[in-house]
Amino acid sequence: MNQEYPKPINIERLKRFVFLAEQEDINLSHAAKKLHIPQPHLSRQIQQLEEELGVELFVRNPRLELTPSGKVFLKKAQHLLGQVEQFQKLSQQADKGEIGRLSVGVNTSISNSLLPDILCVFRQKFPQVDLVLQELLYKDSRQRLQNRTLDIDFENLYNLQDVDKHHVLRYEVVNKEPLVMVLPQQHPLANNSQVQLADFANEPFILPCRETVPGLHKMTRIACMEAGFHPNIVQEAAWMPTVLSLVASEMGVALLPANVMNLQRTGVVYREITEKVPIFKMAMVWRKDNYSPILLNFLNVVRYVSVNYIHKINKA
Repeated sequence: MNQEYPKPINIERLKRFVFLAEQEDINLSHAAKKLHIPQPHLSRQIQQLEEELGVELFVRNPRLELTPSGKVFLKKAQHLLGQVEQFQKLSQQADKGEIGRLSVGVNTSISNSLLPDILCVFRQKFPQVDLVLQELLYKDSRQRLQNRTLDIDFENLYNLQDVDKHHVLRYEVVNKEPLVMVLPQQHPLANNSQVQLADFANEPFILPCRETVPGLHKMTRIACMEAGFHPNIVQEAAWMPTVLSLVASEMGVALLPANVMNLQRTGVVYREITEKVPIFKMAMVWRKDNYSPILLNFLNVVRYVSVNYIHKINKA
């Protein structure tokens, strides 16, 4: 048995029916002029709509009046057109990246530097986008970028040696800063405004963990070797606050990016290093095949914040 399905309703006819029915004096000629279409064309569209519905919408006396069915249908049509307008608006917003969700990987360095400004600017521009922030270590973030459960991540540039290994990722440097010496408050050199890295050749060092923060671990080793010694590593830690706690307990000294100075930790002091040391570079990383308009908006906000942040730092 062939099953008959109702014919789809033409939205344009529906709009013109509602426009006509909402007139104080329902008049085909006046409505057609306001719609900038010929009267016979409007009349034919109303007839076609009635044929699609199988009911009469208007009583055609000398003047048009809605039938009881027409009055009921008008309320439903107004509601339906309201929904269609809402769907169109949502689709346009989604196409512009104004609504939706973005998953962002963050770490201590980006949180200490650009992240507060990034979030403020992005939320002002795109208040209806849900930003899902995930605190991740390098291996976790890289895996999530690969399997598409993370849209964008912030990483130390030293971590990006394999960025094109699978030819799926892009990266862009957004911040550069020197390393600073982190000393216990009671350290003999803590009163100096600047220090030489070579003076710490015989000191115990707290290093960022090789497995979880490989870029910063490597940078510390390179800086020490360029100063003429191999660091005496007594402890490793994954998170920057943990490194600070270990330094505060006088277990050793540490080299960390300058953004660490935004963390006020009792028992430690930060000192500029006079020698040339490796520059800590923070990059944003995302998949080449992620064409999300939300991601594009986020990238542009990060670029804007990055330029202003660097300018502010240089002025200071």
